[in-house]
Amino acid sequence: VPKIVYVYKQIIKYYKFFAISNVWKFLSLFHITTFLYWENSMILLEQGCINIWIDEVVPCLKDTETGEIKETVVFKIQSRAYLKEFQKSNGWHINWNELPRNVDVYALALKEDNSIQGLVGIKNDKDSNAAYIHWACTAPHNNKHEYNKQKYVGVGGHLFAIAADKSMEWGYEGAVHGFAANEELLQHYINVFHAEYLGMLHQYQFFIDEEQAKNLLEVYHYEWNET
Repeated sequence: VPKIVYVYKQIIKYYKFFAISNVWKFLSLFHITTFLYWENSMILLEQGCINIWIDEVVPCLKDTETGEIKETVVFKIQSRAYLKEFQKSNGWHINWNELPRNVDVYALALKEDNSIQGLVGIKNDKDSNAAYIHWACTAPHNNKHEYNKQKYVGVGGHLFAIAADKSMEWGYEGAVHGFAANEELLQHYINVFHAEYLGMLHQYQFFIDEEQAKNLLEVYHYEWNET
């Protein structure tokens, strides 16, 4: 009997050891996965990514309920503190206050009340002689692809037009490039904007040339508010 008790105790001992080992393995895997997710998020913040869909092409925004056309204004958001209002947790894809300092953030808003309908981060890419769209995001209430609702149509195209506008200002004649989030969106930009596939700096890199950029600026209308 004592021998059986001894064997039983040994079995319990090793069972506990392996159980604890498996717990540690699980915790280690969890921490590694969390770190890789965090690292990937930081890489995306640094290099940028565009996953906005272009809906109906309208010169200004259109109310989906009434069909009313809404005039818009564009302004640069100077304060990083103010950008804390636009977070991944409340539907804005990323934490906009964490974008690199060399990326300027512009807001597309309704002229009547300055309510922000979309954001675009643009970098003056002197190496490429083009404006680089770092991020572009519509407000959650306009994002039917993720939230199954849309108050206004036309936001996505306006954000691309703003980038083309800044490219003109910087002396690049409207040239714009960026990284699509996936192959489907890359093809979407090629179809809608007649963008060209580059794939040099990123597997889904696209380029909008000067002619197509001018077409963008002819379609989308807004006012600049520099105050």
